[in-house]
Amino acid sequence: MAGITIGIIVLFLFLLACSVPVFVAMGVAAVAGAYLVGEANLLQDAALSTYSALNSFVLLAVPLYILAGTLLQQTGLSDKLFAFAASITSGIRGGLGVATVIACAIFAAISGSSVATAATIGLVAIPTLARNGYKLSRSGALIAGGGTLGILIPPSIGLLLYGVLTDQSIGALFVAGVVPGIILAFVMALYAVATNPRDPEAEPLSITKVMHATREAGAVLLLPVLIFTGIYSGVATATEVAALAVLYTVIVGLATRTLGFAQFVEAGRSALHASVMILMLVAFGALMTHFLTITRVPQLFTEFVAVSGLGFFGTVTVMVLFFLVLGMFLEALSMMLITIPILYPVAMAIGLDPLAFGIFMVLAIEVAQITPPVGINLFTVSQIGKIPFEDIARSIVPYVIMMIAMMYLVAYWQGLATWLPQTMDYGQ
Repeated sequence: MAGITIGIIVLFLFLLACSVPVFVAMGVAAVAGAYLVGEANLLQDAALSTYSALNSFVLLAVPLYILAGTLLQQTGLSDKLFAFAASITSGIRGGLGVATVIACAIFAAISGSSVATAATIGLVAIPTLARNGYKLSRSGALIAGGGTLGILIPPSIGLLLYGVLTDQSIGALFVAGVVPGIILAFVMALYAVATNPRDPEAEPLSITKVMHATREAGAVLLLPVLIFTGIYSGVATATEVAALAVLYTVIVGLATRTLGFAQFVEAGRSALHASVMILMLVAFGALMTHFLTITRVPQLFTEFVAVSGLGFFGTVTVMVLFFLVLGMFLEALSMMLITIPILYPVAMAIGLDPLAFGIFMVLAIEVAQITPPVGINLFTVSQIGKIPFEDIARSIVPYVIMMIAMMYLVAYWQGLATWLPQTMDYGQ
């Protein structure tokens, strides 16, 4: 059995090396493994597993949150969002860098997508940062790092999938990401202040300009508040809030005359492409999870950790290193689907709370988004800003260190993730 498992893992990695799509590689490897272990009704069971994986009301939130983000991209209201952030940081050292982090955090609270956050804010922020003397490599790293807040601050596609795979409350997971998300954004803002000069175009803080920018961006600023309030209060489920977010974004786009038919079609096309990719990963990831389960990989891994004498710190460190290595080769959500069946039992065995481990996992995925050679945020910002990939890769190191430090912080002070959800009713 061990030989078959190793062989299937090698087959999976070989398919990835041949540029086979990840979901196809997972499906082929899992079906081949199930065949080799002699599973009866192989194709029927595979079809039922993929159907069951997608037959979830909660998963409906994935395309809805993505659509809300793509609709907001098409409206062009991100310009007003960045202008609002810049107005409240005007005059301070590295103010535009701090404004970039704030804009990323606010957009993250709408889209749930890391790449969408980096792309949307990058289009607005990079020219302004360059005009004020910010090095392109640092600007690109700042936006790529700030973009990762998109899958930590709720709503989060990563946390949603984690909740589905581990049967945790989606609402509680979303709320659990608030405090760590704010802390990480604050640390990034401090780094921007420490490493960037005063902006040449900066003016002293003006209450009048702040009020004007707030009115201009008011509709966008209200949406994250509505999303968080709806989930935290239990008035609506995460899926219902996603549907309301789409409706709200459409109404705002029509009211401001920034969303026409062409923009709506383009937003739908972008959301469809991203949603299909994610749902295919979920479907075929279920096959891989089934194979790992029948070959007892999670149990064997847990038993190994138990007898290894690594202790809490050693086990957490091994998981961090494991994610760092995988992040160099696998796309973020693929990594999550492959590792959760193996590492979730280990995390429970060493005393990690399920909510805290969810945040830990998403932080690990954030690192994968910005570590070469497969850091998709790096590629996105590199293309948008016409910045050499190697330059961004060097400048991103401090953000990787921040996120790894945050992983340890959440592991040792799990209350950062669990305190706020404990004050709410754990619905969905």
